[in-house]
Amino acid sequence: MRFDFTARYIAAFGFLPANFTSPKVNKSPAVYYDDSDLGGNIDVLLNDPNTSLEDVELYHGTESYRFAFQSINDECPDILATAPMLSLKRAKKLVITAINNSDFVVVERYATEPYEITWRGLLIDMDNHRFPMNKLQKMNEIFEHNSVWGVSSQILQAIKVNSIFIKDINFDFVEGYEDTVSYSMTTQGIRPLEYGLIN
Repeated sequence: MRFDFTARYIAAFGFLPANFTSPKVNKSPAVYYDDSDLGGNIDVLLNDPNTSLEDVELYHGTESYRFAFQSINDECPDILATAPMLSLKRAKKLVITAINNSDFVVVERYATEPYEITWRGLLIDMDNHRFPMNKLQKMNEIFEHNSVWGVSSQILQAIKVNSIFIKDINFDFVEGYEDTVSYSMTTQGIRPLEYGLIN
């Protein structure tokens, strides 16, 4: 099955992530993100053969949730939402002292803050095309879980983030699509306590 995410992303966010599009408007050579070798049934049309769509997995104990395009319908119920669009932000805490009667400053201490990571994506009822109540409830349960989540992602591994905690979450209805809800979730990278004690 080839599913058109284009209009949903434009309605929810005003733009498309990566470089995928609808077959109806695609005029250039395209490739399909095909998950048939994984037993899936969802293909996403990509404009750019160099574009990749990365799965992200949240886990804690025996609980595990995937954010992906692969088999996003009920045939693969562990897929909770589309692969997230990630925004990364980091800052430093500095103790700065100004030198009297000059425009010079001295930085006395440095401290690096952890990454703040914003996730944005869609919850879609791919089976019945009704309001995605179960997915909304599950996202709410994930948020209410007051503990650290493990996260598996090549992008986050590149910045040395493998655990996060969730700071806030926001849901918006997508105009014109009863089966779709957009979400935005702010998380923060965290390292285990024993790592901080050792270092």
